[in-house]
Amino acid sequence: MNHAKWIAHFQRNREHRPEPNWAAPFVLPESVLQPLRLSIAEYQLGDGGGPACLIAGDAEQFRSSSDAMRQIVDLWFAEEREHSRLLGCAVARIGARRVHAHWSFTAFLACRRAMGVRVELQVLLLVEIVSTVYYRLLRRHCPDPPLREMCSLILRDEAGHVAFHRDRLAAAGVSNWGLGGTLWELQFRLFGLAAAALLWLTHGRCLRALGAGRLEFCREIHRDLSRFVRRLGRTAQARTHPTMPAAQLAGQTA
Repeated sequence: MNHAKWIAHFQRNREHRPEPNWAAPFVLPESVLQPLRLSIAEYQLGDGGGPACLIAGDAEQFRSSSDAMRQIVDLWFAEEREHSRLLGCAVARIGARRVHAHWSFTAFLACRRAMGVRVELQVLLLVEIVSTVYYRLLRRHCPDPPLREMCSLILRDEAGHVAFHRDRLAAAGVSNWGLGGTLWELQFRLFGLAAAALLWLTHGRCLRALGAGRLEFCREIHRDLSRFVRRLGRTAQARTHPTMPAAQLAGQTA
């Protein structure tokens, strides 16, 4: 894995981050505000508001695999803390109350702690993917410019996080080839759908109030999970067959 590439990415991503204009005029109907307040406050708790680090019992084994990996993990979670800060500004803007505990967040942390760092990393990856859909729909349907600007900043970061995980998995030999790859893909999609269902259960009311329907949400989830699996296959094949033309790789993993 090219550690230097990801250290440079995270350091570069700190630049050119225009702060949303939180003081801009604010007009949203109460029918939207009520579910939006609860949703944003709960996301502020979950997206960097909790322990912004790996918390599995064997997490240190992954962090200490090299000094470079420790630095990458620290930079990754620094971006998660930045998401929490941005969401905190959004909470203040829309007049919401901060949330300090929620059953879904408690279950999320328990799963991360109990299942080992490999499972924790997959859980975090799947949360990144389904959260990308959440922020994309929020940006698409929310009429408030500062909230849309916040979503754009977070989506920019999430794209890098998902790409980092894809590179990490490919470097570890994970792909969607053969029987083993098919089984890995099956469990990945199943857990991804479970994460999506939990997100819709918790935040679907907000998305519906903004005008995003369940069908749109499901379509976006399916597309993003499929895109990740497809690109993982291409990345893994490019590592195994570095001289194979890109068009041929794309055809084999379409």
